[in-house]
Amino acid sequence: MKFIEKCETSEKFYSVDYSKQKLEEILEKLKDYSYTTIGHCQLVGDITKWPATDKNIKKRTTSFFNTTKKSTSAKLLPETISHYTENNSIYVTYDYLYNKLPDLYAYIDLIVNDTDIFNYTELFEKAVEEKTGSYNMFYAAAHQDQFILEGILNYIDSPELTNHNSINEEEYDYKGLNKLYKEMLECFTFNLIATKEYLKEPIPVNGLSLKLRK
Repeated sequence: MKFIEKCETSEKFYSVDYSKQKLEEILEKLKDYSYTTIGHCQLVGDITKWPATDKNIKKRTTSFFNTTKKSTSAKLLPETISHYTENNSIYVTYDYLYNKLPDLYAYIDLIVNDTDIFNYTELFEKAVEEKTGSYNMFYAAAHQDQFILEGILNYIDSPELTNHNSINEEEYDYKGLNKLYKEMLECFTFNLIATKEYLKEPIPVNGLSLKLRK
């Protein structure tokens, strides 16, 4: 894997090695850390076609959800279904409950199982938009190593490690998840291969001090 560390005055380029066997072991342990949380969805298209009455929208949304949900444990919250018009388009939004594995599971799955990054679009959506100004998962796929490793390093700030609104703190093993995160970090070795330094601000040149050669 490859990783670039950027700061104001330089870029550092790393080759990254990891223990696949240890990561696979951690991946299995993370299956015990799933929790129930709320997901959000926004739709536009055929589901909003005429007649766009509350009754028809709720019926179509329920049918869409039941046929497309990724988990059998996912449960639609019908009272959250709503629709609105914006720029001549009708949008439908709704919330649902589902059983979620920690984001840490997704990062390791992408590495050890070579899973398609498009299976985890929601995980990288914000990071891609911050870098490109738009939601472009093809950019994420082209720079997959960078996004995965940044996600792993930034996971230290994840609410999953401290307190999640949908998790009962008395029932969830936060300490265990923190321990697995530490073990996962120890699986990686960052090898510095090059450094590119650049000036934070250009140094002005006094043209009068330059001497022209004849």
